[in-house]
Amino acid sequence: MGNDKKQNSTRAFDRVRTRLNRATILTTMGSFILVGGFGVNEDAYAGSSYKWNLSRIGVNKTLHKNAKKKGTNVKVGVMDGLARCTHKELEGRCVYYQNSGGTYNYWDNHGTHVATTIAARYSGIGGMVGVAPKAKIYSFGVFDDFGWVGSETATVNKARKLGVRVINMSYGPSTPGILAGFTSLRMMGAAANKKVVFVKAAGNAGVELSSQQFSTNFQAWSKLKNLIIVGAVKSNRKIASFSNRPGNNCFKAKKDTKCTKKNMYKYFTVMAPGYNIYAGLGNGGYGKMSGTSMAAPHVTGVVALLQGYWPILKTRAGAVANIIFHTAQDLGAKGVDPTYGWGLVRADRALGPLGKKYLGKNNKIYSLSASRLKVTPALSALTTQSVTFFDGYDRDFQMPLATLAPSYAGVLNAWMRDGYERHEYTLGSDSGLSYAFSANGYDPMNPSLADVQWRISFNDANGMDWHLGQGTATDRLDNTQALSFGLMADKTHQGGAYPVMALADGGLYGFIDQPVALGFNLTGGVLTNNTFNSEADERDFAPKSDAVVVALGRTSTDKRLSGSLSATYLMEDQGVLGTGGAGGLGFTEGSESQAITLSTSYQLSGNTELSASYTEAFSKGDTSTDNLLTLTSSHLASNAFALGVAQRHLMSDTDELKFSIGQPLRVDGGLMSLSHDDYYDETEAMHSRSVDIDLSPTGRQIDYQLQYSFSPKKNLTLGAFAYYANDYLHQKTLTDHGVGVRVMGGF
Repeated sequence: MGNDKKQNSTRAFDRVRTRLNRATILTTMGSFILVGGFGVNEDAYAGSSYKWNLSRIGVNKTLHKNAKKKGTNVKVGVMDGLARCTHKELEGRCVYYQNSGGTYNYWDNHGTHVATTIAARYSGIGGMVGVAPKAKIYSFGVFDDFGWVGSETATVNKARKLGVRVINMSYGPSTPGILAGFTSLRMMGAAANKKVVFVKAAGNAGVELSSQQFSTNFQAWSKLKNLIIVGAVKSNRKIASFSNRPGNNCFKAKKDTKCTKKNMYKYFTVMAPGYNIYAGLGNGGYGKMSGTSMAAPHVTGVVALLQGYWPILKTRAGAVANIIFHTAQDLGAKGVDPTYGWGLVRADRALGPLGKKYLGKNNKIYSLSASRLKVTPALSALTTQSVTFFDGYDRDFQMPLATLAPSYAGVLNAWMRDGYERHEYTLGSDSGLSYAFSANGYDPMNPSLADVQWRISFNDANGMDWHLGQGTATDRLDNTQALSFGLMADKTHQGGAYPVMALADGGLYGFIDQPVALGFNLTGGVLTNNTFNSEADERDFAPKSDAVVVALGRTSTDKRLSGSLSATYLMEDQGVLGTGGAGGLGFTEGSESQAITLSTSYQLSGNTELSASYTEAFSKGDTSTDNLLTLTSSHLASNAFALGVAQRHLMSDTDELKFSIGQPLRVDGGLMSLSHDDYYDETEAMHSRSVDIDLSPTGRQIDYQLQYSFSPKKNLTLGAFAYYANDYLHQKTLTDHGVGVRVMGGF
């Protein structure tokens, strides 16, 4: 590099002299504009240390707060003039300095400006903060008194031995358009330096970088995966007039006669703020400088943020560069272009997940997109935990399990998704055989069999009824409307008279109801939640459920009191109590539940009716240790109840006002373990995490529903309701509420 510098020693000497004289100038690569050492920064936002330059790259107080490490324990090499390590902004940040280039050993404005742009700690004095305020600065004074660069190789070797993993190089040859000398480029691409990220200023000649042909077969796209070239933009995101541009030129391998795509400079280039950048100076004050020299440290700071947050990136220089490139904000022509390269560096985007996303456990990976939960209130405590997922660069991120549960929504929202419009069609005969089907939100342009419910019923002269159909089956047990506790007397989503049986509702079913002696009715049937719409099942990740139910009902001779005792046997595949998972979040091969439900209704008068139900259930699940979740408590006890009062014929013969209180199915206690790969350390060793999830809820959900309905004419029912849930999902302080209307029409 020294030989390259000697190609224009006069200009190099002028550069040193102007720095000594602190004059306002614009020189070649690595130079600056110095405007007033202690002036007020008019670009600063009122009361903010985050100047325009930081805001343009997505660095703000919130980002620094969320990225708590802020570059902690990241050793940043600044090959430049010596930074003033006693500067207020570098106290505790500049931990090493060495004059490696010659006799030039005094504090330097340029080097200090670069270092503080990277890691200023926010002293509260100068009104600024660095991109990575907790990074450690290793300042290497590489210029001698004549402006020549000392031995780059020796300096980089020293830095590497000290643990430096990113080096800022805001300098270059004095020949316009030349990025770096061949010796320098080969040094950066050497195998020994493959773990070091080199951030190189593009230069200030305002020209396209010139192609450079190597005398050896040097494949830049392979060797220089760790190189980031940085041009400068102004506050309007337009390229600064002085900034060099990548053009369509390249690093040419031996015998190449034209540029190949992979070797083009533009694929190594990003932009960063480089005009009137406010930072620290060598005299201990503050001032503004311009140049690609000022742009480069912004990128270096983002690299430090990445390496600080994910130590594994300290050994993956190529991955760091790729993250920087692929998260840049596109500028100019769409895509990677000859002026802006990849575009403007964005710290906020770089700190987000990129590429494929996966969960892991014991060296086994699961696609994040295929890993989902369907959560019912009974096991809602599951969603209080967070899980770690990784991106395409093996960076770990935390995500609440609740975000992986598409059904984790309010009752009202779930009901609204089912639609509110139902048209029922019924055909019958005097023989007792009837056919009925209904369309719920049916779209003839995009039909689905799941949108159609159908039923075939037969009533014989002896009082026996049988039903075969698809859709809502819970009302086949008892036709007493008072026993329905769902919204607008429709099936409930999370409670009601038969909560365990309802977990298998919505698919095919068959029931037989047979009168027995002394006013008793015996009902038995089977049902499954499997539908013809497999896509919907995959979307919701609902466990496949089958249920067998037997109910014994009794109606008093005056028909004012009725009640039933039912036993339900529920078999679930890949879930328990309606909660199941897919991908890495499947936690059981299957489960069995037994439930007893006692329900009753009593007619106080001709128009007023009371109703109640109580369910006690016991579940046993098989455990699976391959996935992230494991049901460690194989036996779960749960219960639910509902109370209601209905008043009919208030203002007409067809209206009804109903108030109900209910508790959805609630698990009393149990444990589930969450074990998964958590993060990689700097040595690329994997660390795992395992936590026990207490399935005991923190609260008790109580639903309050008030609904009114009437029929203005035959086969048309209009209604309105209000709904409120306290401790929603059995989680303390959560609530769910809403109002709605429903229209039901029959033809």
